[in-house]
Amino acid sequence: MRPAAPTAEFASIVYGDDVPLDDPAEVFHEASRLYPNVAPARVAMLTALSRSPDLQQTTLRASRTHDHRPGIDLPAPRLPRRRFRDLVRERRSEAPAARAPLPLRDVATLLGAAYRVRVRDGLPRRPVPSGGGLYPLELYVLPLDVPGLGPSAFHYHPFRHRLEPVRPFVPADVAAALVDPSVADRSALLVIVTAMVWRSRFKYGLRGYRFALLEAGHLVQNVVLTATALAIAAVPLGGWYDRRVDELVGADGLDEASVYAVSIGGRT
Repeated sequence: MRPAAPTAEFASIVYGDDVPLDDPAEVFHEASRLYPNVAPARVAMLTALSRSPDLQQTTLRASRTHDHRPGIDLPAPRLPRRRFRDLVRERRSEAPAARAPLPLRDVATLLGAAYRVRVRDGLPRRPVPSGGGLYPLELYVLPLDVPGLGPSAFHYHPFRHRLEPVRPFVPADVAAALVDPSVADRSALLVIVTAMVWRSRFKYGLRGYRFALLEAGHLVQNVVLTATALAIAAVPLGGWYDRRVDELVGADGLDEASVYAVSIGGRT
């Protein structure tokens, strides 16, 4: 028999000799747990939601809008005909090797597959699982080489499938917001996911924060699978400076904060 591979004991690296009583990760996880004597406290809110058609419609239509701004209507998404099993097998977290232009039609397909609203059973739904159908996420793009889009952060309107300019940026600011600035130098587009956690917390309390993060993961998986279908390099990012990314897209870091990012390549 082959000898077992040696394994590292990582807990001691994380905590040292002792686990602090106020470790933030432990405190949050405990605060967001569900217990039989805690869950019933949310029953009144759940009952109010189930009895109010107006409130249900409001939660389903959750989204920031910038209809007062001149926007860019996106072309209809055009997903190639690919077998799902092939996409799952071929999917890679692959950073772009060099910057190349990304057509606007590909941006439209990526965003549409990620979070575009479609009416299903008479209700506006999005292509991700969402705790309670509350949709706490917002989607932004930072175009670095997309013909037709200038150097501005754009908000994606999931109901109208359009981009709305939020604020201009210079490429150096995008690079400075990343732990590895070279990622910006090689990307055609950065997709930024923000969360407005209060949309989930009003129903689920602190557990709503977990649901928002889970939904962000589902959304980004849609992005990277779509990039695979389009034969475009894409890599999810965790190494970015929160306040700098928040500033780039106009999030205040409190009511709305960045939770995920994706680097997208172009077409060579």
